[in-house]
Amino acid sequence: MHKPPKLQNGDRIRIVIPASPVKPDLFEKGLSVVRSLGLEPVCGRIDRKWRYLAGTDEERFSELQSALNEPDTKAIFFARGGYGSLRLISYFPATNYPPKILLGCSDITTLHQYFSKLYDWVLFHGPMPSGDFARGQLHVESLQKAMMQTSPYELAPAGVETLQSGDAEGKLMGGCLTLLEASIGTRSEPDWRDSILFLEDVSTKPYQIDRMLTHLKLLGKFHGVRAFIFGEMKDCIQVENQGYTLQEVILDILGNFHKPIYFGFPSGHVNGLNWTLPLGVRARVSAKPSFSLEILESAVQ
Repeated sequence: MHKPPKLQNGDRIRIVIPASPVKPDLFEKGLSVVRSLGLEPVCGRIDRKWRYLAGTDEERFSELQSALNEPDTKAIFFARGGYGSLRLISYFPATNYPPKILLGCSDITTLHQYFSKLYDWVLFHGPMPSGDFARGQLHVESLQKAMMQTSPYELAPAGVETLQSGDAEGKLMGGCLTLLEASIGTRSEPDWRDSILFLEDVSTKPYQIDRMLTHLKLLGKFHGVRAFIFGEMKDCIQVENQGYTLQEVILDILGNFHKPIYFGFPSGHVNGLNWTLPLGVRARVSAKPSFSLEILESAVQ
């Protein structure tokens, strides 16, 4: 496992747009929040657009490749998700990059999974400048603990439901369910053995969640998972008053693994503050006396 250097006051941060275009007003608000953290954001052109993407594949990859190779860039904060990261995977050369902090969620799960599987990096799942930063939804403390300190810590957001109780320890992994399922059959296909698996999504109907979880279950991808933590699963409903809950759907598919299952961790697509999760580090989850996710090792060095 390769950990990036921790962030310090004044560090240079590249803001990269690998997928969908950004709105200039939200982008500028996000940069102001990055500066308020004591960091120096640097960005390229934000007016690029090609079809539904923030520029051609070559333009977007060139921006990302430049940021990965810059020795004075400590971290890459992805501006937003949307769609487009998958189109960049075939452009990566067979080379080694020095570990950097890569922060994002949603479509960025594709890039996280690539750097996890091929480079064994610690990645950072959480808020993005042109989204949560700009809307005032950045959970500052979890970001700072993940990126700016080198000691273990605890994450204990209120409101996380226990669907199936228990304690477990493993490697914290996961991301957006839709993108993780899309990686099956590629070089980035996940291996979740000995993991605490975090899964989240947005505006995905329960039957679609059912289909993806059932597919992964049939593939044997959940064998060896120590515990499941689901995100808020924002707007993942069929219709109002549908007569069942997504939690019931999840239990129906995963309950017979007899592993701890938790629901509602606020990272990724959220209604409130977006918490940062360090993916790739050892963690312990518990429901006693209330939900607790202990990060057992630092995510940076």
